[in-house]
Amino acid sequence: MQVLGIKTDLISPGDDLVKSLDKAMAGSGLALQDGDILVVSESTVATAEGRVVALHDVTASPLALSMAAKYSKDPREMELILQESDEIMGGIPGVVLTLRGGFLYPNAGIDNSNAPPGHVVLFPADAQKSAFEIRERMARGRKIAVIIGDSRTHPLRLGCVGVALACVGMEPVEDARGQKDLFGRELKITRKAVADNLVSAAQIVMGEGDEGIPAVIIRDAPVSISEVHCAIPTIPPQECMYIGALRSGPRPYTGGYDQLIEQAAQAAKDAYAPYSGFLVGAALLSRSGKIYTAGNIENAASGADICAERAALARAIASGEKEFEAIAIVGNAVEPVSPCGICRQSLIEFGEDIIVIMANAKGDAMTATLADLLPKAFTGKCLR
Repeated sequence: MQVLGIKTDLISPGDDLVKSLDKAMAGSGLALQDGDILVVSESTVATAEGRVVALHDVTASPLALSMAAKYSKDPREMELILQESDEIMGGIPGVVLTLRGGFLYPNAGIDNSNAPPGHVVLFPADAQKSAFEIRERMARGRKIAVIIGDSRTHPLRLGCVGVALACVGMEPVEDARGQKDLFGRELKITRKAVADNLVSAAQIVMGEGDEGIPAVIIRDAPVSISEVHCAIPTIPPQECMYIGALRSGPRPYTGGYDQLIEQAAQAAKDAYAPYSGFLVGAALLSRSGKIYTAGNIENAASGADICAERAALARAIASGEKEFEAIAIVGNAVEPVSPCGICRQSLIEFGEDIIVIMANAKGDAMTATLADLLPKAFTGKCLR
């Protein structure tokens, strides 16, 4: 198998990428052949498509400012991360882990290593569409495949490996189930990430720095070229052995229930807490769209105390509600207020997928489902 680098001039926003690749190949004596696989870096595709953003044109929202401080990010870049991602999974200083279109990306795939000073490069708007268009223009009657690739790190490993964002003209994942191993045992779960492995091979030649090789031709790879145009397959987060095993507990709140939080904060002002001074408000959103609020109620006999969550739940049940979407809890605490065990048990009676938004008066907020907060819960299922 050969990996042939295509060294181009610097690609700028608005450039015709295919013409740039054709020019570079002609200058190097390269030409595509039947069976070739063209691997192009995602940042090059995005740059040509004009997905380069000047940070001075970005205004950070209050949420972006808060999360930027938490994860040591530029607030403007944090704003772009929020806009470009479907969900924030968490992070460490300097890196925010995100979900976007079923893929897990650091910083929503936003790249500043190959961008002009003061700019960042976003992902291609539609990588699969871009791969298809590049193949349509470059094939010219030849049977070729096109992969748009990026680099990633594996959990608990140093160094980057390749990952395919889009693939046209070949199967991105080969199903090896049913094949035999060296001892004749049938493979039960093995699938080969062919496109990812080819991008890893390409990365050795393309590099990560100033090599100026944004694309490669992979020749004589043991891969069948076809008219397959399927997207890179993904699996739900809960079925991923990494996320499924580790994803339990609160995650940063990224919006969607601001009004619910505000109503919970208002309810906290009416809480009755003369003994502890710990004011908590809850706002429970029913599937019907109605919101039920309450504050906590203390008692000289502490066993008679009622938490805000259960008080709001009681109001909702008394009004005939039995199905709920989310509950926001706000308290005058240093950290976002989490429901106590009794409240978790009371709420999970009405659904494990109820979203819980936990906040404090300062505006810090986390979110989780009830199943996250109370795994392996005792529910009505246990009695059937």
